[in-house]
Amino acid sequence: MRIGTKIITGYGVLIALMALVLAYQVALVHRLQSIHRNLAEINFQAAGVSLEMMRVLDGIEEYTKKWFLLRDAEYAARRQEFEREFHADLVRLRKLGRSPTEHAEIDRLERFWLAFLSVVSSEAEAPAPEQPQPIPSALQGQIDALHAQVKTVYQSTLQERALEVRRSAETGRRSEWISWSGAAVALVISILVTLMIMRHIAEPLKHLTEGTRAISEGKFFYRLDTSRDDEFAQLAKDFNTMTARLNELDEMKKGFVSHVSHELKGPLASMQETIHVMLEEIAGALNEKQRRLLQLNFETGKRLSAMLGNLLDLSRLQAGVMEYELVRQDLVPLVRNVEQQFENLALEKNIRIASDLPDSPVWVACDSDRILQVLVNLAGNAVKFAPKDSQIRIALRRATELPEGVPPAWREDCAASADEHGFAVVSVSDSGPGIPDNQREKIFEQFHQVKRGKKFPGQGVGLGLAICKIIVEAHRGALWVEDNTGGGSVFSFLLRAAPRPEDLRQESPGVAEAVARPES
Repeated sequence: MRIGTKIITGYGVLIALMALVLAYQVALVHRLQSIHRNLAEINFQAAGVSLEMMRVLDGIEEYTKKWFLLRDAEYAARRQEFEREFHADLVRLRKLGRSPTEHAEIDRLERFWLAFLSVVSSEAEAPAPEQPQPIPSALQGQIDALHAQVKTVYQSTLQERALEVRRSAETGRRSEWISWSGAAVALVISILVTLMIMRHIAEPLKHLTEGTRAISEGKFFYRLDTSRDDEFAQLAKDFNTMTARLNELDEMKKGFVSHVSHELKGPLASMQETIHVMLEEIAGALNEKQRRLLQLNFETGKRLSAMLGNLLDLSRLQAGVMEYELVRQDLVPLVRNVEQQFENLALEKNIRIASDLPDSPVWVACDSDRILQVLVNLAGNAVKFAPKDSQIRIALRRATELPEGVPPAWREDCAASADEHGFAVVSVSDSGPGIPDNQREKIFEQFHQVKRGKKFPGQGVGLGLAICKIIVEAHRGALWVEDNTGGGSVFSFLLRAAPRPEDLRQESPGVAEAVARPES
């Protein structure tokens, strides 16, 4: 199912539920309005008519008694006037009656009323007595029955009103319960819909982000899952096609660089040899100007040869054909070797090289040639960028725990490979221009150079630190740069320490040093 369809379906269900809840609420509002209308208009009118009938019935009783005592036609007329008013109220009351109980009581009242009229009519048609007489007991009983029934009708009206009030309260409570229930269900559904959307969108986006980051790091072998049946599947297919094409272009570039570097190395060596022969004046004497030009060409050729060597090393490292001969090695002699290599070059720039080395050996399992290459690159950069009359310090120390300066990207792998022997840390510090904070990760990428205005004389192409990073990664170590306290930079790399010879003899006498050849 497509992402758009899933979103429409999920929110469609939510909207339908909210519409149902809204329709129910509207129906309840109409019901409450009907109940309130009954209470306000009908029940109160019925109660008012009942009270009016009680007043009229009092008048009928009064003038009936007076008529029986005095037989005055005026009293008879007044009684008949009240009788017509009572009858009109009875008709109105029947129209206002709502419940079956009210209708039953009104019917009973009507029967009592007809019985009363019948008795009054028969008494009126009878001959008048010679002496005044009080109202007959039968007629009084009819009047009392009418009084009682009117009160009963009034009470039933009040009861019906109380019932309507209870119905209104119950309807309100039900409406509140439905509202809360609907809101809760809508909230649950909205959360489920949101989680579903997040699951079907956030997860592919996460993989896409990881893939984009991998491509930015040069990992063109990365592929996305295309098993889904939505827009992200098509995006993943296009992404995989792009990465496959980038991988092809990257392989073509590596092959081209490696081939060209290899092909150029031979003619360049021949040119350097020819220049060297001329500088030795084997082909004839040179004047000072010729010697200076040839010496300049010879130095330029050496730098070009070093660049080609770096390109070839990088090609082998990236292709995974570089082999490492890991043996137990003392780092102290390697550091001293590098110090001696750059001593003359440092003196030409009035730069002092100081070393801070421990008195005892620092053993690590490494490929000495490759670690020496790392040291030469770091020391060469320090000499190249350090100002005149400054100092370069090469320090070697042991560490039982990871130094604080190790970046998070390296820390997890180094911590996982740590053991009881700890680490060996080599640092090369200078007083050069330093590395900006936003460049500290990028300088270890291929061909990346820190921009400092115009190009620095003798500056390389940005491969040395990238090669150092690959070599250190192959040794499961770490490489990073920090600010020097007095200005400049401190480049450090870390390797896992190896056990000392005496520790090996204690654990396993006669054990031989192992030689491993893992791929880079």
